[in-house]
Amino acid sequence: MREGLAATAIAAGLLLAGCSSGATPPTQPELPHRAAPQKSLTASDPCALLTADQLKSLALDQEPKPIDQGCEFGAGAPDGPGWKAFAAADEHGTYTQFVEANQGAQRLEIGGYPAAKVNDATGCTLVLDAADTGSLRVTALVRPGAPIEVGSSCDAATKVAEEALKTLPSA
Repeated sequence: MREGLAATAIAAGLLLAGCSSGATPPTQPELPHRAAPQKSLTASDPCALLTADQLKSLALDQEPKPIDQGCEFGAGAPDGPGWKAFAAADEHGTYTQFVEANQGAQRLEIGGYPAAKVNDATGCTLVLDAADTGSLRVTALVRPGAPIEVGSSCDAATKVAEEALKTLPSA
């Protein structure tokens, strides 16, 4: 019986030693800092995020449509080959909140701004740290048969984000 008590005491000691070893739990990597100037996200017309020239350069030929707090841009027939993008200057949803809510988001940099992307069956969503109290959000979906120069959904979302950054005024 003493041998059983001794074995239990040794096991408990090892367990306690492991808990007090000073090892810290893994932490999330630090979020990158914005290298470009903060943008103003108070645009009154979300469809003004892309100018007529930018729409033309992106081959977005459908009339922009305001949706919720953003704007939908499209190319090609509504349900045929082509692609769509949604862009919004989100005054309240931050990059940090997006990263925390989407732990698997890939982190990258677009135009000097930290960005995070999630790519799934519904398209590619990019959120850029464009302001302290908000973010630039772009979602794109490239359908089969879209022009090859559009690239993937994430390629398209990146192109739209780069153009929208040029349009947003500095804060």
